[in-house]
Amino acid sequence: MEPGKKNKIFFHEEQRFSNSPMKWIFPVIFLLSVGPLAYGVYQQLILGKPWGDHPSSNSGLVLTFIFVFVFMTVLWLAFSLSKLHVTIDPEGIHYRFPLFIRKWRTIKKEQIAGYQVRKYSPMLEYGGWGYRRLHGFRTRKNGIAVNVSGKIGLQLYFNNGKKMLIGTRRPAAIERAMKKLMAENEQIDD
Repeated sequence: MEPGKKNKIFFHEEQRFSNSPMKWIFPVIFLLSVGPLAYGVYQQLILGKPWGDHPSSNSGLVLTFIFVFVFMTVLWLAFSLSKLHVTIDPEGIHYRFPLFIRKWRTIKKEQIAGYQVRKYSPMLEYGGWGYRRLHGFRTRKNGIAVNVSGKIGLQLYFNNGKKMLIGTRRPAAIERAMKKLMAENEQIDD
């Protein structure tokens, strides 16, 4: 079920890679992978000089170029169009990242032992941006990260000892929403 259908929404944010450092990294990767092949096709087909020490056939070179070009274009478009959705309502924290997480995932209030909005280093702590659930030293120590851009995130500490960081461009708003969420339905019995 989509968050906020029944409940009042405390916070909602959508972030795209187009507002992150990835918007500069992908064009560079694209040019580094497609550029040499384009030059090879030009040299071998237009200039008539074999490209490389062990040149491929003309059709093999063209097919390789087309495959790499299409693959890199689809990858670039997928990242450009993907966005991180985060919603906080009385039920909990809901997030999805359509490129990596298609369905809404919910973190219930009862699962959260603590939280803080903090500054972090995407590269040093999580190895970059995106859905960071790798099994390397950094991610085991720091937990899961779902981030697109920036250096500020909502750090969640769970009752089971695990951690998760959700990147945000609106730290004050997410802080207010978390205070509302954690205070919601809390009653002091006398």
